[in-house]
Amino acid sequence: MSTWNDLSNELSQAIQAIGKSIVTVQAGGARTASGIVIDEKTVVTTARAVADEEKIRLWISPDQPFSGSLVGIDSGTDIAVLKAEARLAPSAAFAETPRLAVGQLVLAVGRTWRGNLVASSGILSGVMGEWHTLRGKKIDAFIRPDLMLYSGFSGGALIGSDQKIIGMNTTALRRGSPLVIPYSSIKAIAAILIEKGYIPKPYLGLGLQPVRVPESLKKNLNLTQNVGALVVHVEPGSPADKSGLLLGDILLRIEEHNFGEQGTASIVFRLAPGQNASVLGMRGGKQFSSTVSVGERPRRQA
Repeated sequence: MSTWNDLSNELSQAIQAIGKSIVTVQAGGARTASGIVIDEKTVVTTARAVADEEKIRLWISPDQPFSGSLVGIDSGTDIAVLKAEARLAPSAAFAETPRLAVGQLVLAVGRTWRGNLVASSGILSGVMGEWHTLRGKKIDAFIRPDLMLYSGFSGGALIGSDQKIIGMNTTALRRGSPLVIPYSSIKAIAAILIEKGYIPKPYLGLGLQPVRVPESLKKNLNLTQNVGALVVHVEPGSPADKSGLLLGDILLRIEEHNFGEQGTASIVFRLAPGQNASVLGMRGGKQFSSTVSVGERPRRQA
């Protein structure tokens, strides 16, 4: 019985300790989520929780509301950064390089719309390497917990056995399934949002359309790839134009990313502004290679 009590008390103490760095996030009326304090006035939460709302309220307990403002948002990784009007709480203790394995016990910690601390327990049911979201944005590790994320839990923390935060819980990246954005991804995205207020998007100046590679070309060029990207438009003066890409080219690969059945936009989104990206394609029945200097997509003016 003492072992059971010891474990129960240890879990409760871990939740209470991490809970000091977890806040309630309310934006747009009824929408409620949780957030993690990464420094005394800065909070990370899910992009879905705040969208582009200007009026944001934060709670660290039922009787301690604060006003907050949106610093920046990256819908591709479901990460948003908020700034509080006053000091919130101690900064969260993150696991910089967690050693994760399927079957490990984990805890999800969040807050309700009233600011009350809540938790859920389970195990890690999936742990894999880096992956890309449906919008082509890289997440450093695939972490799937087998536990219940109740309403308001998104944006909260997942705790490992060392009682440090592994990452942020979300249900927005994989059709409602609970996933965890690891701290390394949060740290990198948050730094850019704090510096710029937005995430620069790659720009090639190309119109691309998936096209099946003819069997004759596959045989003549010794290709195994079934699908390429047909260039249907080249914006004058764009990075693609300057690199010599032409209307009618069929692109097979950019960097290590092959064009395939999943579409073309997600491949382009994996590039970074300022990157010199190698391109492999077909033109006039022959292979060619080129290098394009990836630009930054102009932002829409309000």
